Amino acid sequence: MTLRIIDRIAKLQEHLLELGVSRGVLSLPAPRMLSISAPTSENAEPANIFAHMIVEEEILEVSRDLFASGHYSLAVQEAYKAVERCVAKKTSKTKLAGTKLMELVFSPNDPELYWSGRVSQSQIDEQHGYHRLFSGAMLGIRNPVTHEFNWVDDAELALELIAFAQHLLRKAKRASWAER
Repeated sequence: MTLRIIDRIAKLQEHLLELGVSRGVLSLPAPRMLSISAPTSENAEPANIFAHMIVEEEILEVSRDLFASGHYSLAVQEAYKAVERCVAKKTSKTKLAGTKLMELVFSPNDPELYWSGRVSQSQIDEQHGYHRLFSGAMLGIRNPVTHEFNWVDDAELALELIAFAQHLLRKAKRASWAER
């Protein structure tokens, strides 16, 4: 009986969060709670590894509580939205989003964000590669997790995807901006 009530509460939480009605629903009992042990122990749970590994404030603010309470899809979704917001804000392209934003901003031919003068083959390859990584992350991760309910339902997969979002966020923060 208690499990049915918790399942119903969890479904209500997820539905309200998806609708954007309230972030306060996280104060309700969580559907799954992970125990806290040392992040370096053999039995380290994903939540402990998350706490040790994910340190960028923009991602922590939006995904920590969701991840800890078992809302893995929403945690991943919010992490990639944080990357998107960072890139849009840095380039003043606030009207663009997702793949289109990344295609334009990291374009190998005329990028707005870049990490080098793109003179050597390695520098050119870096721009091409990260152009694809940023665009691909929006297309292959952010879009499905935004449009499919519980697209990510595994803690380890969510942690991997959030760690990748953190890498992209850090890379975007380090990029130089070509003013237009």
